[in-house]
Amino acid sequence: MLTQKNNISKSETVTENLFRDFYGSSTFIEKSAIPKQFGFQSKKNTSFKGYPDFLKEEENYVIVVEAKAINQDDAMSETQHYMLKNKITKDIFGIAISGQTIETLKVDYFIKLNGTSECKKLQVTSNLLTLNNIGQIYWKNKYGESISSEKLTKILNDLNKIFNNGNKVRDTDRSLFFSGLMIALKDNTFRNTYKNIQAPTETEITTKNNTITESHNLNNAILEAITRQLVTKINNLSKEYSWKDKFSFIKNIDYSLLEYIEIIDRIEKNIFQPFQNDEKQDVLGRAYKIFLSRAGKIDNKNIILTPDHVKNLMIGLARLNVNDVVLDTCTGTGGFLMEAMEVLIKKAEGDNKLIQKIKEKQLIGFETDSVLFALACSNMFLHGDGRTNLIFRSSLLNDKNENIINNKETDLLSYIRSLKPTKCIINPPYENNNSIKFTKQALDYLEPNGKLIIIMPTPTLTQNQNGYTEEILKIAKLDFVIKMPNKLFSEQKRTVNTSIFGFTKTPHNKSDDVIFYNLEDDGYVSIQHKGRVDKFNKWFDIKNILIESITNSKEKTGVCEKRKIYKDNILNCAGVQKTYNKNSKMVKIEEIFDIKLGSLASENSEEGEYDFITGSEDWKQHSEYDYDTEALVYVISAAGSLGRSHYVNGKFIASNLCLVLTPKADSKYPVNLKFYNTYFSYMRKKMVSDLADGTSKLTINKETFKNYYIDYIDIEKQNEFANSFIGPFREKIIKLKNETKIAEDNIDSKLSKIF
Repeated sequence: MLTQKNNISKSETVTENLFRDFYGSSTFIEKSAIPKQFGFQSKKNTSFKGYPDFLKEEENYVIVVEAKAINQDDAMSETQHYMLKNKITKDIFGIAISGQTIETLKVDYFIKLNGTSECKKLQVTSNLLTLNNIGQIYWKNKYGESISSEKLTKILNDLNKIFNNGNKVRDTDRSLFFSGLMIALKDNTFRNTYKNIQAPTETEITTKNNTITESHNLNNAILEAITRQLVTKINNLSKEYSWKDKFSFIKNIDYSLLEYIEIIDRIEKNIFQPFQNDEKQDVLGRAYKIFLSRAGKIDNKNIILTPDHVKNLMIGLARLNVNDVVLDTCTGTGGFLMEAMEVLIKKAEGDNKLIQKIKEKQLIGFETDSVLFALACSNMFLHGDGRTNLIFRSSLLNDKNENIINNKETDLLSYIRSLKPTKCIINPPYENNNSIKFTKQALDYLEPNGKLIIIMPTPTLTQNQNGYTEEILKIAKLDFVIKMPNKLFSEQKRTVNTSIFGFTKTPHNKSDDVIFYNLEDDGYVSIQHKGRVDKFNKWFDIKNILIESITNSKEKTGVCEKRKIYKDNILNCAGVQKTYNKNSKMVKIEEIFDIKLGSLASENSEEGEYDFITGSEDWKQHSEYDYDTEALVYVISAAGSLGRSHYVNGKFIASNLCLVLTPKADSKYPVNLKFYNTYFSYMRKKMVSDLADGTSKLTINKETFKNYYIDYIDIEKQNEFANSFIGPFREKIIKLKNETKIAEDNIDSKLSKIF
């Protein structure tokens, strides 16, 4: 009998050791060390105390574990016994385990909510789950499924209306106020007591010299909770920053106590609790965008927030591995770092030491806007933290907007390089040519062979071909360029021509191919009050095809092709078109044409005998002219007409939205203007894609246009093409217009007889 008992004990020890090996030997409290105050009762239902094999107390629930050698029914029965027979006042999560090898383990999970007597068996995997997964399953069973993107947007819009009524919360404070409430709800004390907070008593009122509001105590409770939760240090390379000061405006929030509690309760039930089931959502980034855009303030910020599906795409393009150190030099609300942290933690496969290292050592962010920095830190905190290396200052060395007298640029550069960043994923500021500066600085921070994924205006490299771009290509290879839809930022009332650029920190050879991918359609459509949404569920397939094409260099006509960016030793960042290589030479537009800006505002047309050429396809008239010559008029600043080319021969005046192109005198590049008018029309879509710039209205910069490389075709071939095709085609067009005019006059004549 004694021998049998020892065998049982020994085999249960094997099961317990498998459990310890998975979670770590010190993660759970062992049976012998479980405190008496938990009040577990003996399995024999006597007055004696009993204990489960393992226990772990979390913030909102307690985990009890019972292990058996091979009998899973006994393990389940005893797990449920300890879940029911105790003095615990929290929810309880039960784990029943049996088996002698990791391959033969049987695991069942149970949940019992505080105040109930039901141990609900959970329909989940029969394997050991990480503590993070257990937490997600607990929250999902307690509070329901995670919130959908559409529902989140609706709730945030409704909250914005509440904040706006009576201007109770200033538009510039709303995103911080919302993040403050989310952080306060993370605080156990606040979450369990806020509904019972009372207005100041008569005694409290008499001790105050100033006027106090009914919500005075609740405001203080929120601030205390925020301070408790965010007490950890700011990185010492940051400029001075105070959490208490940043959220101090909350002291002046003046809702009635009942309404205030209802607002917090609404946030807790509809956003905070479901958020625990899906921490991937950038809730604070979404709130920031909605609150500012609805207040009409988003246009005033030099900030363009990255849509969620683009963040996910860029993280995918970075191809993260578990040891990557991820840098974001323009952190914003922290969206890229949160996505990266989620991917890295998943790849850690439950290794708690590795997960801790990811949060403390493998995420680096810079932000200069104090509100966005607060939101980024708050976001990282809500997503499980990772704030150790979030830095409140510019990532640009020698930034003239900052006047830091200690922790100079050399200290900053040394510190970032000591962390050895391997991947950088950013959406930098677009104005004042900042994008190229952030590109260069990010590459300087990265380790050799590190990767930079950056979304920025498409013409950035082209505009800087004779400066920054050459410097960048000396240290980094351009791997790919993905042209994004112009409507990408329409929710923020922006029309921006952007592309995602991928670099590897190793010199670009002139013979290297670059993948150019045209993502004209991301499957998203604009719906009133909802913004751009994936209504027809196209994005998943579009993204996978794109990533496969980039990863495997797969070409597809009209969508994805390899191009070189050097031809004849000349850099052309837009890529050399394969179809022209044999018969053309790359030449800057300014080497072929004299280029002047038109002189007259488009609305200043008047009766006259001379052609007035604007962005419109139809010409106007004017009483004066500037030119009496053969020329091309190219539209550079009229959204719907951008890139249109007009051929003109005679006396005319041009709009100041256009450039006038005339052949250079005694040029080594003689031109047939009819040919090049057709050429510019043929190349219109590509040239606009390559050159259009701006954050609200797209235009083409004159200097960028002048320095753009086009194909110069031999004059004989130009003339041959013009005589064989353009001349006969124009004759047909004129004939068709005349016939159309005759037909319209005939219809008008017959119609007039009826009346």
